[in-house]
Amino acid sequence: MKTLQIAGYKNTGKTTLILDFVQLLKQYGYTVAIIKHHHITEDVENSTDTGRFFEAGADYTTFNMPGHSVMLEQPEKPLTVQLQRFQNEGVDFVLVEGYKNENYSKIILTYSFTAGDTDINEIGLTNVLNRFDMRYDKDNAMNWFKEWSNIGNENV
Repeated sequence: MKTLQIAGYKNTGKTTLILDFVQLLKQYGYTVAIIKHHHITEDVENSTDTGRFFEAGADYTTFNMPGHSVMLEQPEKPLTVQLQRFQNEGVDFVLVEGYKNENYSKIILTYSFTAGDTDINEIGLTNVLNRFDMRYDKDNAMNWFKEWSNIGNENV
């Protein structure tokens, strides 16, 4: 399983690039999981049945709907636990949006900085493989990803 973090400031194109990566990987038949780090807490406790299940002590609630399932769990699990689950499931690629302080291979999406902005190099990120400004570098990012992922190679 190959794991790549896509990190960057808000509105730098993280989600858009991940969607492009997923579409490319799916063209070659790979399984893809996405883990998104979100800073907003959903108010699950006030949402009808789900909140009641958690209030009663449930650790997991799964919604099975036609075509897909959604699992909620509490408390939140560390990224390492989530990645291990996908490893056990035989997932080929995991794309992680955010979790910038984790030490997995990552690319950083930036934008041109103006005076007073913090340079991405000053915030202490580790294991950064490349950096792209999606306003100008989309083709470069896609070409880099194709090379990094070994798309089409049977030995992922």
